[in-house]
Amino acid sequence: MKYNKIISVLKKAEPVLDNAEELTDRIMQKVERMPIGIRQNHIIRIAGIISGVAASLLICLFAYETLKFSVSPAVNYSEREFLGTTSLSKTHSQKIAELDIKEKGEIIETAIKSKKAQRMRKEQLKFSLSLLNIE
Repeated sequence: MKYNKIISVLKKAEPVLDNAEELTDRIMQKVERMPIGIRQNHIIRIAGIISGVAASLLICLFAYETLKFSVSPAVNYSEREFLGTTSLSKTHSQKIAELDIKEKGEIIETAIKSKKAQRMRKEQLKFSLSLLNIE
């Protein structure tokens, strides 16, 4: 109740200005400073637009390179590495030249899987040997 009375009295009362000139000067100084902040915001907006455009161009470039120049796993291996990992004979090496990229990729994929399986067996063997040595 008292709170409502106080608020109503304050609303009806007019503000008292002791030094109107000083208040006007302070307001004018703040108004004069505002364009600097606006310029900074303008520069930040321009920098944001430029960086957005640059990021978009990079994404488009990466997408273009990925779609235009797709690389299969067979291309990354030289023929010597290719023959060494698959352990093929000379007759098979002549046939490799006739294979297309997809078929070569499948052969390399199976060779990589067998290498991983061999590595896993070796690790399991080492682990079981280490368990035997502990006991």
